[in-house]
Amino acid sequence: MELTQEHLDFEKFTRQLIGLRITKVEYSEIDYEPANPKPYYLTQFVNLDSVDFSIFLHTDNDKLVEIYWDGKFFEFGIGIKINEPSDFSDSIKWDVSSKDLWKKFIGTTISDIHITWETVITRKEKSKKEESFVYPQDIKVTFSNKKNIFISAAGFLNPSDKEVYGMLDNLTVTDNEELARQVKMIN
Repeated sequence: MELTQEHLDFEKFTRQLIGLRITKVEYSEIDYEPANPKPYYLTQFVNLDSVDFSIFLHTDNDKLVEIYWDGKFFEFGIGIKINEPSDFSDSIKWDVSSKDLWKKFIGTTISDIHITWETVITRKEKSKKEESFVYPQDIKVTFSNKKNIFISAAGFLNPSDKEVYGMLDNLTVTDNEELARQVKMIN
């Protein structure tokens, strides 16, 4: 797979996360029931959340990182913003800093980030012409405590599903690499 300058620029941009110390983590979800708000991110798996929009990482130097599903390279990939307004206004935020999945990362520093690029080929019906797109499907964030978080632009179609599907407007997140492979978040 050949990465364009735009892909390389995105990788370089994500490297700005290295050295940031995490102070708080929030999920931003669609507010399905404004009169009775409740979180929808929990799944049947321990330490695997499914977030319908984005993850906010607050840092000690006033940088706010938003990891979200994005269509920059292809319809549903990973996007990252630093100190930019979110595109999602009809959402509710949940502080997940004290949850088992995230509490081990609070106070730690991002030491590395790795993007997994995927290729998808589409075919236009009328012309039957094929187009190839390379997009960021998932990221692995490594912290100073040598632990990782895996975030994928994927989701469960049904709550009882055992595997996630890509190409969805959703993020799945876990700290368990074996589980991430088991549910097909990562290869």
